[in-house]
Formats: sequence, structure tokens, C-alpha cells
Amino acid sequence: MARYSYLPPEVLPDSRRFVLTTNRERMSEAIAESRRAESAWPPVHYLWRLSPVVGWLNDRMMVAFGRSEAPIVAGVHGLGPDEAVFVFSGLVPNQKSHPLVYEWIAVAFRDGAFSELISFETLIERTGLGRRATANRQQTVDVELLSRLLPLAVNRARAHFIERRNAFEEIVNAKLNDEVRALDEFKARQLRQLELDLSQSRQSERFKRHRDEEVRQDIQDIHDEYVIWIEETMTTEPHPWIKVIGAMTPLAQ
Repeated sequence: MARYSYLPPEVLPDSRRFVLTTNRERMSEAIAESRRAESAWPPVHYLWRLSPVVGWLNDRMMVAFGRSEAPIVAGVHGLGPDEAVFVFSGLVPNQKSHPLVYEWIAVAFRDGAFSELISFETLIERTGLGRRATANRQQTVDVELLSRLLPLAVNRARAHFIERRNAFEEIVNAKLNDEVRALDEFKARQLRQLELDLSQSRQSERFKRHRDEEVRQDIQDIHDEYVIWIEETMTTEPHPWIKVIGAMTPLAQ
């Protein structure tokens, strides 16, 4: 319940038991019911990716495996008899460490040789993962084979995410140039307005010179700060961060 200590106390049910729903209409009805009853919080909680319950489940999954460990799901439907699949997540951050590219992919091998790289959505369609029950048949897994294939899979995944990063850079560079160009034009308009204001001023030349230097420096400082912010926000780091989510093997024949 530690996650709920940071939230309003009425969010946590007195029974410490949660009734969860993924149905938006049901959630809307529960909210309306709580308003009519003047309750502080609906008895039903919406189950979505930012729910504290989902965060708790993620934590439980993370601690189930040690450092440099990942799960192997054996007996997966939809895979060929000699197929092995590695699932990766890849993240490309900007210079502020905010993710700009994030994707899950699968690297497939057949008979110990690279077969194809597929999207995670395609893998879900093929295997029905998360949509159909997968029985635990205590199936034997050739861990040594998977260990030999893992470096090859990592290299394939890295090459893919580098391509994704480069493609993203090409698109963003054009936007980056447009943003910097717009800032340059805005700075030029500010300087022209400054010159116009000073030319119409009746104050002393000494004061106008001082004012001109001061305002020009302020305009330049603000311009430079925005350029740096834009570059750090829109420029990606050169190396993607890759994580092995797990491996999958087919049903035993």
C-alpha cells in the first residue's frame, strides 16, 4: 500500500480490496453513483497503465528476476517447431533523457539462424499472447541454445533501433531547423523594434546607447537559451537503450 501513501486517503478502500474495471462506461457509472451518494471516491477503480495497482504489478514482476535475468516463456502457440523469439524494448532519449523513440520488437530465429525481425504487435497476433491461456507444461528449454543466440539477437535489435533513431533524426532535424529559423526571425524583429523605439526616443544619446546595449544583450540571451532548449529537447542521444524483455519457445512436438 506504499504507493497509496502519496495519494489522497479516500482513494484507498477501507477493506483494502480493489474492484477494478477496464470498461469506461462502467467507470463513468461508478463515478456518477458516487456523486449521487456524495461519496468521496467510487467503489470501482479504473485499471489503466498509470493505476497504482499496475505499478505494483510491474514492481512484482521486476523483483521476480535478478540483474541480467529475463523470463523464458515455453510452449507458446503460433511459433514454428524450431523457432525461438527474443523480445526487446528499445528507447532513444533526447539530451534531457526524455524518451523520443520507444518500441517493442521481436527477433526470431529458426534452426539456430536469424529468421526475421517483427513488430511486437505482429508477434501478439501470431501467438495470441495475453489473449489466450498458456498452460505451464513444465516444458524443457534449451537454455544453452538461447544463450548462444542472445548476442546475435541483441546485435539485430541494436541495428534496428539505430535505424529508427537515424530516421527519427532526419525528420526532427528539419523541424529543428525550422524552429531555430523562427527564433532568428523573431530576434531580428525585436532588434528592428528596438532600433525604431530608440530612434523615436527624446532621451539623451548616452542613455539610448546604454539602453541599446542592455536590451540587445537580453534579446540575445533569451534567444540563445531557447536555441539550447530546442536542441536538447529535439536532439537524440546517439546510442539507443535496449532491454531484453524475454524469450519464447514453441510447443514441444
